[in-house]
Formats: sequence, C-alpha cells, structure tokens
Amino acid sequence: GVPSSLVMAVVHSLFHSLSQHESNPARIMSGINETASNGNETNMFVTMFIGVIDLPTGRLRYCNAGHDAPLILDSGVTTLPVNANLPLGVIEDFKYVLQEHQLSQESTLLLYTDGLTEATDTNHNLFGLQRIIDTAQSCLEQSKTAPTILMTTMHEEANRFVNGALQSDDLTMLAIHYHRHTT
Repeated sequence: GVPSSLVMAVVHSLFHSLSQHESNPARIMSGINETASNGNETNMFVTMFIGVIDLPTGRLRYCNAGHDAPLILDSGVTTLPVNANLPLGVIEDFKYVLQEHQLSQESTLLLYTDGLTEATDTNHNLFGLQRIIDTAQSCLEQSKTAPTILMTTMHEEANRFVNGALQSDDLTMLAIHYHRHTT
C-alpha cells in the first residue's frame, strides 16, 4: 500500500545517502534504523540485508536486519550465517553487528524476500526454505547457477507450487555470481 511505499522510499533514500560516505554495512544499517525508528508511531518496519563484496578477495562484509538469510551455492548449498537482528524501525538504539564470510571462487549468492518462502498454494501450504534449498541444489547439480537461470528456475518452481493461488506478498530475488578475476 501507500504507507509501505513511502517507508520504502525513505529507506531507499537513506541507504543511498549513507552508502555514499560509508562502506561498513552495520554502520549504514544503524544510520537507517536511527531515522526509521525516530517517531515511528505507525510501527512500520523494514527487513534489509546489506552486503559489500571485495571483488579481488571475495570477502563479503554484511549486516542483516530481520531479512531471510541468503543462500550460498558453491560445492553445496548452505545458508549464509546471519545474525537475525531486528528489522529497521523497531528500536532506535539497536546495535547492528558486522559479519564476514569468505566467498569461494565461482560461488553464487542468492538473496530473496519472504514472498518466496511464504508463497502459498491453494491449501495454504508454504513454499518454505526447504523447497528453496532443494531447487538451488538441483540447479547446482545441473551446473545452472548463473544468476538469470537460478532465479528463473526458482520463480518457475514457486509458480508451479502455488498453482495459480493468489499471493499476498511480493517476491524479489537477487543472485550474484562471484568470479575472482586473476591477472
């Protein structure tokens, strides 16, 4: 709705502004949260994941704010270890924690909103994390981890599962394939 759109516009603007001068994801998250929490009488909140990849080394520095944990596809499919933390806008002085992970060569990172995990069929069954992992594992086994193919396959599997049932949430995905360029 309109209130949600306005909150997202503010968060987007804050992210853009703060990330111009700061590369630490936890500090960016804290700055956004401070403004989003101040005077939040509507109790609206936003989940968010911020990550920064050092391209020469594959070091991923990240911070999570109540968002679903991304998947990593490399030699297998694993969930990126994340501190869940509170969503943005809940408590003004919440301390967000910076985390790090070393991406391996040719790994793929899959981020998705809860519109994927909470996609429901006509019997109100959830698509769920296990189906996401199983679909990602199938893609990995078939060497189909290119971002476009991975997201298309995931979207097709979710659509097949819901079988035309009306959904109450949007579904957004982002896949990043890490390839260290050596000279």
